[in-house]
Amino acid sequence: MEWEERYEEWLSADYFDDSVKEELQSIEDNRAEIEDRFYKDLEFGTAGARGIVGAGTNRLNIYTVRRITQGYAQYLLAKGNDAIQRGVVIAHDNRHFSAEFALEIARTLAFNGIHSYLFKDITTTPELSYAVRQLKAAGGVVVTASHNPSEYNGYKVYDETGCQEVPEKAQMIVDEISRISSYDIAVADKEDEHIHWLDDQLDEQFVHDECQVLHHPEVICEMADQMKVLYTPLHGTGRKAVLSGLEKLGFKHLYTVEEQCVPDPEFSTVELPNPEDPKAFTMALDVAKKNAIDLVMATDPDCDRVGMWVRHSDGKYYSFTGNQMGALVIYYLLSTNPELSQQEKPYIATTIVTSELGSKIAASYGVDTVLTLTGFKFIGQQMNERAQTQSFIMGYEESYGFLVSMLERDKDGVSATFTMAEMVAYYMKKGKTLVDVFHEIDEKYGCYREKLISKTLPGKEGMMQIREIMDDFRHLTAEEIERLNIINVIDYSQDTDLPKANVLKFVFADGTWVAIRPSGTEPKIKFYIGAVAKTEEDSKQRLADCTEWIESHLS
Repeated sequence: MEWEERYEEWLSADYFDDSVKEELQSIEDNRAEIEDRFYKDLEFGTAGARGIVGAGTNRLNIYTVRRITQGYAQYLLAKGNDAIQRGVVIAHDNRHFSAEFALEIARTLAFNGIHSYLFKDITTTPELSYAVRQLKAAGGVVVTASHNPSEYNGYKVYDETGCQEVPEKAQMIVDEISRISSYDIAVADKEDEHIHWLDDQLDEQFVHDECQVLHHPEVICEMADQMKVLYTPLHGTGRKAVLSGLEKLGFKHLYTVEEQCVPDPEFSTVELPNPEDPKAFTMALDVAKKNAIDLVMATDPDCDRVGMWVRHSDGKYYSFTGNQMGALVIYYLLSTNPELSQQEKPYIATTIVTSELGSKIAASYGVDTVLTLTGFKFIGQQMNERAQTQSFIMGYEESYGFLVSMLERDKDGVSATFTMAEMVAYYMKKGKTLVDVFHEIDEKYGCYREKLISKTLPGKEGMMQIREIMDDFRHLTAEEIERLNIINVIDYSQDTDLPKANVLKFVFADGTWVAIRPSGTEPKIKFYIGAVAKTEEDSKQRLADCTEWIESHLS
């Protein structure tokens, strides 16, 4: 069916409500907009589904949510009665229609006889992963678009271990969804006996257990009268869990940005609710400077990523990238807890586009590194596979996602804030800031520096451009490879030790590397650059040279 026919069907079919038809009638003269809404079904990939909220097959709405859920229900039904009875935990963030979508998921599952357990209020993604494990559910769903702009929402599916479904299982769900041709999906009543609402007890247990992951909580009490901490949820789900946890841990001087504690689906005080973006800290840093706050932290809307700024001895505030935060935490954990490296086959887990610094630090303490494809589900998968034979210390990605315990199988911004606060307190007691510590790391291991270039290319035309860019880099000439002194080209869509993925990596003779991949959740193509040298200036020059090379291919 062509997109014009789909548009007409949504305008005429009885099962679409009047608000959908009114929205579509309002764009009847905008053919480009109609095409973008109907040229395909909203894709459910290895990271679930994510899209703009609105009417259409390529948008997130109650009809596309029901269709995805019906496919998921069929996947669960095939597992048998055990999965049906154990059911699915459902959480949602504060975005537009998140609560409504969560209920529609439960109603669709209920019509299929599958039990569901819903959080009443907005809930962090790590708590969803935690809850699946605690309740021994057959799976989980969280309605969130993470750090995307306000017009987006999303749908992420988790397995019984609290890990996002890995590709082979996600493909089984995709196959079930693809068999559903109609958007006329039956749902149960809201009061159906298969729909259960969770109380606050699980929230309290989650915060309690998250506080237990720390290794030196005593330093918090020792520094409580001196150390000032500011945390902002950037309008998202983290406020209750993080602030109550920091208070429970003993921090006496806690600050926040009151305006950003409001769960505003428009994220009205920030350009983008993403702790990777320095501009997201504008208001927090204003409060910090007025109060001489030592540590400033922010999480994204679903609280699975965290960013950090610290006040140095010169009174200025410094930020750290995801790569640098990961290296700092690894260094802190291993240098202050020698028993960690003495466990049975200890390891950290990270990705092929993450800095090699963390791996080098780990190796210096006799700790292995497990490399995975991008996406925390792959780290969770490794945790599950190694749970009986190896000791997990930490998993992290360059994109500000960290996990420092076995409580979940997904990145966790709650325990990450607790760990970073403890780390700052520990070094503060020794008269150091994290800036001082990172300089120590530079001296011990070399100056590792990284850069991310992200190009947004939306819509059908953007998808074609991304394919063309990948094709261009995939077919570099032998002359260009020789001229640039590229000594290794890894195409992860071919045979490697990892699952196949549309990722390229180029390794240069001086140790610099470039990795290229389309985003799995956004209309973007990303270029990751890593360099190491004896001085920061030399590392940055290598990053600049690679940036120039990349831009020459994009111009």
